[in-house]
Amino acid sequence: MKKLFQTDPLIEIVNNNQLRLIGSYKFLEASEQHCSFIYEDFSILIKANRVHIDVLKEVEFIIHVENLLSIEMKRQVNDYGKI
Repeated sequence: MKKLFQTDPLIEIVNNNQLRLIGSYKFLEASEQHCSFIYEDFSILIKANRVHIDVLKEVEFIIHVENLLSIEMKRQVNDYGKI
């Protein structure tokens, strides 16, 4: 039987100007030129000339960017070195 809704974590980048995330995240901060958050044990920092948050739901996050400069993803490790 086919699932009606996305349940697994998903990161989708469309035309280098839209980023859609489905899964658990913790929003950290945003400005006109950057956005940072924790997503599924990854720390993510997005830099662009302009960042606009379109959707900010419990398990969905959609951002549009103009002239994407960089995306940094760093895996978070707990105190015991295990992921």
